Amino acid sequence: MKLLTVVWLLVPAIALAEPKTADDWYKEGANQYNLGDFDKAVDAFKKGFELETNDAKKPSYLYNIAQAYRQAHRCSDAEFFYKRYLSLKDQDTAKPLEADKRAEIEGWIAEEDKCAQTEAALASQRPDSTLKPEGTQATGTHTQPTGPATRPTTTTTKPTTTQATTTVAAKTGDDSGNGDDDDAHASGVTKSTMAGAQPQLFVARLTGGVGKVEAGNLTVPIQGTFDLFAGYPLPINDQLEVDVGVNLGYMPVPFTNLMTNAKQTASLISALAGASAAYTVYPNIAVRGDLGVGALIFSGMGDPGNPFTNNGAPTTGALGMLAVRAAVSGDYAITPNLIATLVPFAFEYSPAKSGLRDDIKSIMSIDIMLGVGYRM
Repeated sequence: MKLLTVVWLLVPAIALAEPKTADDWYKEGANQYNLGDFDKAVDAFKKGFELETNDAKKPSYLYNIAQAYRQAHRCSDAEFFYKRYLSLKDQDTAKPLEADKRAEIEGWIAEEDKCAQTEAALASQRPDSTLKPEGTQATGTHTQPTGPATRPTTTTTKPTTTQATTTVAAKTGDDSGNGDDDDAHASGVTKSTMAGAQPQLFVARLTGGVGKVEAGNLTVPIQGTFDLFAGYPLPINDQLEVDVGVNLGYMPVPFTNLMTNAKQTASLISALAGASAAYTVYPNIAVRGDLGVGALIFSGMGDPGNPFTNNGAPTTGALGMLAVRAAVSGDYAITPNLIATLVPFAFEYSPAKSGLRDDIKSIMSIDIMLGVGYRM
């Protein structure tokens, strides 16, 4: 009952989690930047800038806003905030900007300025021909546009070799222009390059909690249970992700031998092919549905006198049977890679294997679990 109380208290706590301070908004902006949602990153960094009371930290927010705009290919906006960043750093006599970083940013400003001019030229270009509805071209000459057909991206002459540059640790008052990684790591914020919004290679979740087994007329007390999922992520869109992989579960089943009165333990082990779908309902918060199909292995009944078989007959090995599992859960992204998971309900069903007691028509378990997940 204590675990159930803790579980249900966690639900409103997670739902109420939202940024309130400048540091909170910085973390939210960094998460959205790493997740590839640059518009939300810009909004979060701007809110952080508005709430920040330490003038030494303010330039970092402007730098991050410019970075997000550049990744979103919004040239004029990126150029403006890079210039504002340099303007504030020029006033910082305690920690001025290093020369190589200034040259790098000035290169980006020139690049964004060229991009903005190209956009303006294309937008103001006057059309000189039309097409008839059936698709044939009307009379008149067609002049090739003087600028490129598509707007340049920021990767054309990028000074760095990575696809996207790093965000800065605004919480410590440091900015990326000084390359001070020690401060960033000391605050718990690591610098990372953009690689996509959602995991691309691997996901894993380990959960543990309590479960109740129902098997005919047998009385099985509530037991500890564990579950491990590992698989491959399939991002569908910015909010929906599907994971496919393998689900392994374990639950001990204690019993008293009917012949020797000894305390023994059987095991329920499930091995399932599983899939789950997670839908983001709020930044850092997602709801998940899981479904798995595979085998349940019932072992530990090799001695005569066990209460699971007819007349307590021993089995020559483990009993295998079909298993189906369904679960609902909530995920909270502590970092882009580390996830806290709450599973308020998980249900597994297996039709009984021949050899079990006649009153055991099926084996069912209901679980409540907490755990952590890792994604990359």
